[in-house]
Amino acid sequence: MEKTYQGNLEALRGVNRELWRRLKECEGNERFEVFAGKDPLDVNLFDTVSQKALYGEPIGDTEQKLLLLAKKMRYPFLCFFGLGNGFLLKALLKNRAFAHLIVIEPYIEIFYIALHLNDFRRDIESGRLIAAHIDDFNADAAMRFFKLDKVTIYSKLYDLEITTPYYGGLSAAIEQTNTIMIEAILQSIQAYGNDLGDSLMGVENFLINRYEMIENIPFTDLIRQKNSDLAVLVATGPSLTKQLPLLKEIQEFVTIISVDASLPILERWGIIPDIVTSIERVEATSKFYESTSEEFQKKVGCFALSALCHKKTVSLVKGTKCLIMRPFGYMFAFDLKNFGYAGIGMSAANLSFEIAFMMGFKRAAFIGQDLAYGKDDLATHADDHIFGTKDPSAQQFVKDENMVRLPAWGGSGEVLSNKVWVLFRNFFIQNIADAKNAITVYNCTEGGCHIDGAEDRPFDEIVGMFVDKGRKKAPFSLRPEPRAIVDEYREKIKKTIASMIEMAQRTIDENGPLLSELNGIGAQLEGLTREEQLASVDFEKIDRINKRIEKFKKRLSDELFMKYFNEAIKALVINQEMDIAKIVVRIAENIDEKRAIELDFLCAHRFWLFTVLGAIEAQRGIMLKYAD
Repeated sequence: MEKTYQGNLEALRGVNRELWRRLKECEGNERFEVFAGKDPLDVNLFDTVSQKALYGEPIGDTEQKLLLLAKKMRYPFLCFFGLGNGFLLKALLKNRAFAHLIVIEPYIEIFYIALHLNDFRRDIESGRLIAAHIDDFNADAAMRFFKLDKVTIYSKLYDLEITTPYYGGLSAAIEQTNTIMIEAILQSIQAYGNDLGDSLMGVENFLINRYEMIENIPFTDLIRQKNSDLAVLVATGPSLTKQLPLLKEIQEFVTIISVDASLPILERWGIIPDIVTSIERVEATSKFYESTSEEFQKKVGCFALSALCHKKTVSLVKGTKCLIMRPFGYMFAFDLKNFGYAGIGMSAANLSFEIAFMMGFKRAAFIGQDLAYGKDDLATHADDHIFGTKDPSAQQFVKDENMVRLPAWGGSGEVLSNKVWVLFRNFFIQNIADAKNAITVYNCTEGGCHIDGAEDRPFDEIVGMFVDKGRKKAPFSLRPEPRAIVDEYREKIKKTIASMIEMAQRTIDENGPLLSELNGIGAQLEGLTREEQLASVDFEKIDRINKRIEKFKKRLSDELFMKYFNEAIKALVINQEMDIAKIVVRIAENIDEKRAIELDFLCAHRFWLFTVLGAIEAQRGIMLKYAD
């Protein structure tokens, strides 16, 4: 048993340092007594505190749970609350259909016992078994799980399985785990986008900005401009106002990276940012630039704009600017590395953090990053915000179904937030976790919510610790690429657009007939009962069409095809794919059920194929406008 345990520990050391550390500190089982029968699988645990056993009858309870899970044996993942003696998960891992089993366990002693009883080493190393102590299971851990290849598309199948009735008594912990899981699913879906129009707007904005981008400052030049020891990341939450006097006092000694919404406020205070970030595709963002003077803009070190920004926003920026490609497939396809890649989050503030990290800052301080309403009057923004301190577009979320309570900054109670801000917060949590070995983040809002991974500290304390007022920062030294290089980039852009147009047309021509066949079968089935459908259809033909669908779906995963069209397609099909996943995992017990699955699979792809080809055609239409 000890050899088994040490093997499991060694595997955990490589993939889950938090759990490994907890187990290294565990000196044995004191709360839980172990009772073993004659059968090696007859192992029960008894909680000496609650005076409850984990199982009524260990073997019988495990067999019963396996029967209940029988219909889920084609699922690619399952989620469990409670490890128990570990035998249930060991049995399930024999089924190779399971790419991942995740288990959240509240007691480290139960890990200690189960890892003595079961050899999970290979499953842990391969990632098929993902285990976490409940104190380590947070938004970042859940989001990483639901981003796994075999999980995202199937995330609508999620359910939190309770391993044994014993864990049912831990209702608060179960609810907490379930909430984290569901928020992570929503976050993973949100990351794919949710609107074709928004995706195509991004494509068109990028193509409009393509030559403006290469005429201006390369992103690789901007991120070499680190000029102080502390990056101050300025957002525009209600708490910002009280931080501005100190920011003004130290502005010559720190690197100020501000979101666009704070720019008019900073001008009123006479605070000149080093970098201003913009990420929105819509025209409304341009109002922040309309509300600042040209003279002030020319003092700003650099405007870091997403290459997807609206053309009016780009045109209104009068100072030095850098248009940054986001890490989207079609942007990678242009192979203009000097102008990318950043902007994986949902907000300009997320981009500010990415830039600070990429510039090599070891410390960053958030101010105005409340992600919560003001305590007294549900304020959404700092004083002097151009939309006012109560933005109507944010106030619409002040409804019971959208209001969320989050841990407050500094650990003093809770604050009121909304579901949109929770998404922003989760992106920060993930960004900070990804960068934790390179940059320390201090949340100096002195208000708003706590952000996991950031240290809550007063702004003046961080200033006192890290700001050297005897050493002024140097101005940025930025210059565009030489004209000859810019001309080379122009030709590369033209060739890539031509290639995208050609591939789009070929894809439409090759798969238009398949869509026509699907529409014909759909019309044939309309109005029929399931029995009539099964009796009237030629299933050899259905099988041939389904194989053509599968062939086309494989084409979608082709590297070049994904680069060109994935951004347009994914926003449309992600939810459809999640619903199709429910069909794929169904288990047929007879020939009629097998045929029903085949028919449902085909019918589900009728609209799927229509939307995919429609999105490709729409992107092709946009590219034709900017082919020169």
